[in-house]
Amino acid sequence: MVISKQLCILTLFTHLAVIASGETDRTLGREAEPGADPATISGSLYLDAWNIEKEFLLTPLALQGWLELELQPDSLLSPERRNALKPVIGKFLAARCPVSIRDEPVPFTLDRINFIQPDSLEFTPISPDQTVTAGETWISVVFSAPQSDHRQALQLMWDLMPPAPDSVTIKVADPEGTRKFELSRLNPALNVRGRFHPNARTPPSLPPSIVDSPPSLLTLPWMSVLLLAAAILWGLRLLRARKKSLLRMTAIILIGLGAIPARAISIKVPLKDTWNAVSDTDAMEILDPLLRRIYHSFNYTNQEQQYEELSLAASGEALTPIFLELQRTLRSRERDGSRVRVNTIKISACTVSDLKERPGFEALCEWQASGRVGHWGHFHDRTNSYNATFIIEPSSGTWKITRLDLHGRERNPDAQQSAPRLPE
Repeated sequence: MVISKQLCILTLFTHLAVIASGETDRTLGREAEPGADPATISGSLYLDAWNIEKEFLLTPLALQGWLELELQPDSLLSPERRNALKPVIGKFLAARCPVSIRDEPVPFTLDRINFIQPDSLEFTPISPDQTVTAGETWISVVFSAPQSDHRQALQLMWDLMPPAPDSVTIKVADPEGTRKFELSRLNPALNVRGRFHPNARTPPSLPPSIVDSPPSLLTLPWMSVLLLAAAILWGLRLLRARKKSLLRMTAIILIGLGAIPARAISIKVPLKDTWNAVSDTDAMEILDPLLRRIYHSFNYTNQEQQYEELSLAASGEALTPIFLELQRTLRSRERDGSRVRVNTIKISACTVSDLKERPGFEALCEWQASGRVGHWGHFHDRTNSYNATFIIEPSSGTWKITRLDLHGRERNPDAQQSAPRLPE
């Protein structure tokens, strides 16, 4: 049973992570016409509220203007040769084209290096076991740094100018789109500010508080009721017999007084089970922040922070599989060279049913997740539709996902028609 639940969790979040693994469909704007030769050196800045990425896109032959790589257009680049070149290229570019915020250097670290080849619209990664020539190969080198203050402007000093032409195209991508700038030897500085929503770094809200209480109980003081009933019957009997006995009246008074402390001897009778009073609308309001919290965990690079964020949305048998799937998804970025942010989640329908013999509810839900992926100077949008059954239960005073079963995933058909060919 435990294995079955974990497989259900992994199945859904494998599909949820499709957006975060670089698979895309809809192009925001075509950066170059089909067949156009890209410049041998260009750069990109990817800005979001959590991270800054600086990308160098250039050819191995262009690098020879600064590095002695001993390459010719027909030189073979085997997998071993490419792996040997990566640390040399990464070390050289680490000190080039610095970025600063308010005159403070941004401390970048090398994130990934990909050898790629151009096709009609895009670049595609070179297979790890493929041998290619230097003349048909490009290199994408990405450095990343945490975003210290997304409200501040950045300054990029581009010091990697080729002999000809004497200008370089720099693309700046943020949540509002992509902008293009031309830098030259006479004007190598770029001052730019990212365009973000005011609450860009605000974590998702927590689910609504659990307002339902355990089943209501009626306390029945049976001993008090019994003693009082006996005293009343005895009193009625005396009145009917019209006897005045001081002893008997005293006994009735003592029994009545004895019923007062005896009220603590009681039983509890359940009236109504109120745990599962969750409507379809309530279920949507509960599940929405839970899903947003899971996507929000992709913003962090520290595993402890990721786990902490996920623990606010899932618990028990669901938590560990989701965390492991998150790590797998983040590692896949290195293979396809992409970066992703999910920006919209919308639950369109939920149908609720009660759980048997325990608090919580089961919800059959449909929702859409939209995200943006960027790599090699391009941005693309992607929207997926999902439907799944969730088990939501109270845990530590709040609602959390404890189990789910994925029933289907559909790709946005309109986005699918306009998409260029992208790597899997």
